[in-house]
Amino acid sequence: MADNARGFPVTLESWGWSQKGDLRLENQDSFLSWNERLLWAVADGVGSSAHGGEAGRLVTRMLLTTPHAASLDEHVNNVGGILRQGNDILRAHGGATQAASTVVALLMHGGEAACLWAGDSRCYLLRDGVLYQCTREHTLRQEKIDNGELTAPEARRMVRGNIITNAVGARDALRLDEVRFSLRGGDKFLLCSDGLSNLLGPDALAARLARTSAREAAEDMARAVDGVPQPDNITLVAVFISSLR
Repeated sequence: MADNARGFPVTLESWGWSQKGDLRLENQDSFLSWNERLLWAVADGVGSSAHGGEAGRLVTRMLLTTPHAASLDEHVNNVGGILRQGNDILRAHGGATQAASTVVALLMHGGEAACLWAGDSRCYLLRDGVLYQCTREHTLRQEKIDNGELTAPEARRMVRGNIITNAVGARDALRLDEVRFSLRGGDKFLLCSDGLSNLLGPDALAARLARTSAREAAEDMARAVDGVPQPDNITLVAVFISSLR
């Protein structure tokens, strides 16, 4: 719980969890839930064996160096700069086993928020009972749709449509997409890896985000996937805003 955090007149709660998928040797996901710094993130390792997991852990570990910011612009610049440093580190040490990680980060300051991402990890916002997907995947499937090469139904049938086209460590220059919005009391955010969004559709996610607390929502999602085949790792962070002052 963060009440009237520095530079942010709001009461909020966050809760996160992560678990290994059935077909994985290790959990290559990681997450950050840092109310005091108004920063939350999910990273999903891309690549083979342990290298993807190392990349994801590097991303969240480096985000722990994020300093206090005097404005949302400064907060975005700080986080973006740290992610680009992480990209440079991964590129410099990748060699023949280049590792990369998706990332989605939620930042807040002064009643405003921004979402930064690279890859297919998602950010959702539940506002007034309506679920919005704030992010747009960086995948081969989405690229084909955006270029007009395939319709959405056609793209869903792609065998390798989930290939990541952008991630931390995937290219020499990191491209981060960004959206910004004003906050409202009652806003509920969900950051998650594709292991969750591939199992629970928008209606199921919205129903669970409608719970009273972030912890209840996260635990309800865990129950929803319990006993269901889980080919991928699953990670989420729920952030609930109680009130703005």
